[in-house]
Amino acid sequence: FAALPLAVALAPAALPAAPRGFTADDLVRLDRISDPRLSPDGTHVAYVVRSTDLAANRGRTDLWLLDLKARDASPLRLTSHEANDSSPRWATDGRSLYFLSTRGGSSQVWRLPLDGGEAIAVTELPVDVDSFELSPRGDRIAFSAGVFRDCPDLACTAKRLEERAKDKGTGRTFDGLFVRHWDTWASGQRSVLHSLALGADGRATGAPVALSRSLDGDAPSKPFGGDEEYAFSPDGSRIAFAVRVAGREE
Repeated sequence: FAALPLAVALAPAALPAAPRGFTADDLVRLDRISDPRLSPDGTHVAYVVRSTDLAANRGRTDLWLLDLKARDASPLRLTSHEANDSSPRWATDGRSLYFLSTRGGSSQVWRLPLDGGEAIAVTELPVDVDSFELSPRGDRIAFSAGVFRDCPDLACTAKRLEERAKDKGTGRTFDGLFVRHWDTWASGQRSVLHSLALGADGRATGAPVALSRSLDGDAPSKPFGGDEEYAFSPDGSRIAFAVRVAGREE
């Protein structure tokens, strides 16, 4: 037994793993944090984490929460749905988060109570919600959606898109520039800013009001513009926004 410590001491130490370079595969696998939003009382921050599933060849986004009061607090994962959840926006009382999600089959606004319970659909519009902002008074949202400007309502745009999807022809005719933004062909839709009232339960009520449909342009701009291009006034009665004017030169 006296020889055992000596034998252990003479055993070779495990070699460290051979160093290697940072690869493109490593880059793709990295989780990416975006859109941090501070709670009204400044004690928590909500944010988005994008992860990549290489086997499924897709990325997904979820909402996370961090308590800023606790020095060693661990981030709390708020959503784990297979659909994408993004754009967290705090309710005025700080007790819930509004966010965008595709969990209902299209991109809509949802609300998640932070004291427990499942997410609740705020909007059930016939078209996708591309971006949104909550009024400082919490009584309405502003949102952007791609619509046909000659349509009187969102249902008209949805019907036209449905009819177009059934068309067996794939040819397109363009009579002006631009015909393509980044990776998307121009469809004739414009990004239009809308306003929508919220009821006492936090759900949408009434019909959306198109705020920028009379302008021949995109508000917010395409292809990368979002809710950073519009904002409510402090009293929630007005909205300032940027528009990418179309016309001959766009």
